Amino acid sequence: MRRILPVFPRAFFCLLIVTLFSVAANAQFKASLQGTVTDPAGGVVQGATVTLTNNETQRTQTATTNDEGFYRFSALSPGSYTVTAEQTGFRKSAVENYNIKAEETQGLDLTLSTGEISETVTVTGEQAQPLQTENANISATISTQEVRGLPQVGRDPYELARLTPGVFGNAARSSNGNSQRLPGVEGPGGSNTSIFQTENQVQITANGQRVSANNFQIDGVSVNSLGQGGAAVVTPNQESVKEVRVLANTYSAEDGRNSGAHVQVVSQNGTNEFHGSAFFKYNSPSLNAFNRFPTPERVEQRFRQFGGSIGGPIVKDRLFFFFSYEGVRNNNSAFRNNVVVETPEFREYVRRVRPNSLAARLFGTEGIEPRIQSVVVTPCPPGLPPGSVCQQVGSGLAIGSLNLARPTGFYYGFNPVLNGSNQSGGGLDGIPDIQFVNLFVPNLTRGDQFNTRFDYKQGENQFALSTYFTRLNNLVGSSNGRSIGDTSFKPLNSAATLTFIRPLTATAINEARFNFTRFAFNQVDSSSTANFGIPFFNIFDFDTPVRCCLNIGAERTDTNPGIFAQNTYEFSDTVTVVLGNHAVRFGGLIRREQDNNNLQGGARPLFQFSSFFNFANDAVQFESIDIDPRTGGQAIGQRYFRTGDYALFVQDDWKVRPNLTLNLGLRYEYFSPLSEKEDRLSNYLLGSSELSAGIPTGRVQVVDRLFEPDRNNFAPRLGFAYSPNFGERFGGLLNEGRAVIRGGFGIAYNRIANSVL
Repeated sequence: MRRILPVFPRAFFCLLIVTLFSVAANAQFKASLQGTVTDPAGGVVQGATVTLTNNETQRTQTATTNDEGFYRFSALSPGSYTVTAEQTGFRKSAVENYNIKAEETQGLDLTLSTGEISETVTVTGEQAQPLQTENANISATISTQEVRGLPQVGRDPYELARLTPGVFGNAARSSNGNSQRLPGVEGPGGSNTSIFQTENQVQITANGQRVSANNFQIDGVSVNSLGQGGAAVVTPNQESVKEVRVLANTYSAEDGRNSGAHVQVVSQNGTNEFHGSAFFKYNSPSLNAFNRFPTPERVEQRFRQFGGSIGGPIVKDRLFFFFSYEGVRNNNSAFRNNVVVETPEFREYVRRVRPNSLAARLFGTEGIEPRIQSVVVTPCPPGLPPGSVCQQVGSGLAIGSLNLARPTGFYYGFNPVLNGSNQSGGGLDGIPDIQFVNLFVPNLTRGDQFNTRFDYKQGENQFALSTYFTRLNNLVGSSNGRSIGDTSFKPLNSAATLTFIRPLTATAINEARFNFTRFAFNQVDSSSTANFGIPFFNIFDFDTPVRCCLNIGAERTDTNPGIFAQNTYEFSDTVTVVLGNHAVRFGGLIRREQDNNNLQGGARPLFQFSSFFNFANDAVQFESIDIDPRTGGQAIGQRYFRTGDYALFVQDDWKVRPNLTLNLGLRYEYFSPLSEKEDRLSNYLLGSSELSAGIPTGRVQVVDRLFEPDRNNFAPRLGFAYSPNFGERFGGLLNEGRAVIRGGFGIAYNRIANSVL
């Protein structure tokens, strides 16, 4: 069935492509600076020249105040700047080391005193840092120093989001060090594998919104997971982060896709000065103390975390580079104590007595032997009287025999209650069947992340390319210590962003972005020792006090083995125009999402046995497998899901007065219904509109989309920021510049996560 985009997305796509090629411009940053230039009496100064200089790259921009004394600079990178204002008949005013924060509109009003223009009045940026006077957003910016100085689990910068206003977070960790999810939250959790967490679902909630409603961006574009809401597929290393802005709620129509926290990361860029960093962390068992209770032992963890960065000019004032790297090596192999396993003698006995059984074929498979670190010699436990139903043979226990006719049903071979106190299967034969052991379970992690960035300036135009490549190699040993069940997880997560900036006129600038994000891995190819060709065996021996439990084979879930391939293509274009004391931004976004996962793990059989000898005699208690109900054959887990996000917005930041700003915006968001490229999408349809009558007569039917489209997602936004001036009343605390009253209203729409199979 041919897929046709709805009329609106097709027309919108064409409009944006025309815009892109007509202006040949694209942009990187969303920070801006605006304000009013006044004289000592509070009157506006028209025609003043305001100059903004980036202290890191020496890039200079100029603006001229309009009839309202208003000026604005857009598409600014975070960092240290010098702001100067000059006009004939006034002294030159300069603000040095003024800090522009990431992805935020800041206000800086300048006052020119009368005098010769050759005279300069200078203040430092620290003295001039204003309150948040330009919008009603509840947000905070996490600086480079804070990212590198504050403690974070796994050096994950996203962990700092819970420190910002309006955000509540759970920093708890479970006994194995993994993230403790908030109540009612299902998902992968956060920072479980440092910055190499494949889908990093940071446990934060903004203003009561769900964790799945959070949104993650790097350099202005999405790095969100397609299957898990509120999770990022790229987590930047600390060295690559310049600033992180966290919006608990936003009243700007430019922000969409989610109603929760917006975590916006800006990556580091090169400057005219060479700068770099390096770090190294080292954990070794030889450095760990012994825990004396209950038995002397210590943490057997070999952990290495290291990395660094370097950045600087390639061509001074024009071309810059930045590179960062972080790696981790973790050997956290563990031991499982007092685990019941079958003995080598029993495996050989089953292969000889039941040569055609499932158990015999399983015991003849390479890698079936458990990794035994030591054998724990254990006498017959209470409830299994020695000599009747149990016999200690060497380091193992004999608990029965297979010398009976092959049963046709459930065979409770050695249950003393059902078979009499002197029954043990076919009798004790002197062959040890089980033994208690300490197992060795390997768990190895190797991760590498590479980040690069290039910035190029050609006249007033700028170009930037930033990339992240994250490779994880995680070996997860079978819980029963058998290499036949060891699985490897080797995803490659990546993001690349191409950016430009180009002024259109003296009061207009065009911004756009193109981004590609991908999360992919093939567990079948990466797990060299796992045997996915055999079923997964569960043996629950509920019939004796031994109560042994054996899980043999690679773990069986829909995602194990998993073949994942998730792609996101994104293009956006925004134009900013200064009209009087209005800063108007308008533009749109196209985001196409491809979820090409193959979740076929359930096509492997699951066999469960109620006792140890039932397993040996092929007396299966429970079987499970995913099949195609139309053919009875193997189920097809491959899907090619397609979704899209299309948005248009207009935002007017209106400087009504020097101490009053209104933020007026409207956003339109369209999330296309979930579809499937190969028509492998089905849904349960009611037989009638009445629920009680429709369920019995309902049916599962192949559909071309999972739900009907909703084209009514209009999201108005309104905010204001007011700096009152009440003179000496209230002790002067509510004077302009010392207090801000802010408020707002907004509607947002959430994208539905594609975790549907």
